[in-house]
Amino acid sequence: MLEQFLQKIPGSPTFLSITPHDIKRFLVWKDRFGKTTVHSYKCKQLGITGDSTCKCPKRLAAASVRNIIQHLVDILELEGRGRAYDEYCGVGNPAASVQIKGYLKCVQEEQAKAHILPKQAKPFFLTKLETISKFISRELGRSDLTLKERFVLIRDQALFKLQFFAGDRASDIAITLLQEVKYLRKKDGFAFNHTFGKTLRGNGKTNTFVIKCCPNETICPVRGLERYFAEAKRLGIDMSSGYLFRMVTESGRVINEPMSYSSIYERLKCYLITLGIDEGETPHSLRAGCAVHMCFSNAAHDVHDLMNHVGWATESSAKYYSRYDTLLDASNTAVRLAQSSERAKEIEIMFHEKANFGELPSITTE
Repeated sequence: MLEQFLQKIPGSPTFLSITPHDIKRFLVWKDRFGKTTVHSYKCKQLGITGDSTCKCPKRLAAASVRNIIQHLVDILELEGRGRAYDEYCGVGNPAASVQIKGYLKCVQEEQAKAHILPKQAKPFFLTKLETISKFISRELGRSDLTLKERFVLIRDQALFKLQFFAGDRASDIAITLLQEVKYLRKKDGFAFNHTFGKTLRGNGKTNTFVIKCCPNETICPVRGLERYFAEAKRLGIDMSSGYLFRMVTESGRVINEPMSYSSIYERLKCYLITLGIDEGETPHSLRAGCAVHMCFSNAAHDVHDLMNHVGWATESSAKYYSRYDTLLDASNTAVRLAQSSERAKEIEIMFHEKANFGELPSITTE
């Protein structure tokens, strides 16, 4: 897209001659296609998430601008422009220039003033997983189901249960191989060992996690997978190797190809809409729901437990998706602060005796 844009502007600069000014023009052009509404301080919809009906301008989200700039830096580095820009000599990678960094800062400040918050997936809770699971169980009891419909239903229930309790990305669950799945010694759960995924690209990085049986068999991921394996075997599908969750052709043939994110999205939406419980959830909502559930159920003692189970590489990602600080730390702090009102006088005395530096006696005072 950048190359096509450059061909249309005066001078038709190339990747080797592009300047910071050209990069900025490209970003301004891309901004026209943004979907984030930047409200004025007078707008009554300021601070309200979701679609707005006001006439305030729409912009690219600050995070999207940052990602585009990073992508441009990477592209131009491959073209031999390096990763830094020399402002004095005017050489190097223009996407890393002070001018572009300033542009990003302006975008971030503008959107901060407009009270724009990063979008987060709406959590998908266990109550909805149970509703969908019960619906699928009822459907499986029908005598008029085709083999294709039966396989899709049994596959979907196993996939949704696994994704929730694993907290994994839908795209990573989709490419899980049967060879990556192992029974635990007591056969009360499964162990998974992902070596390839969105953030797994070698260098010894893996995502290993375990799912265990849960008391509620309706939503139990272990029982869901076992049921899926048994039904697939009954239908004559070879499940000794290949992809765990497979596509089905229009003719009803199960093929050893992974499900795409879009197909998982469509299946989830189909159930939510059919049952009248759709509130905007996506497959990523199951990952968010798992993280939130771990926080509130004390399944995660700290953010590192979240990182280890879900597979986040950084604390910032874990806290962002789980709302860890907001939901757990902040609520605990608020409770302690409210309770401290009973010690108001004591705290004031402690401040004057130990913390008010200006009132403490000088060491030189006799």
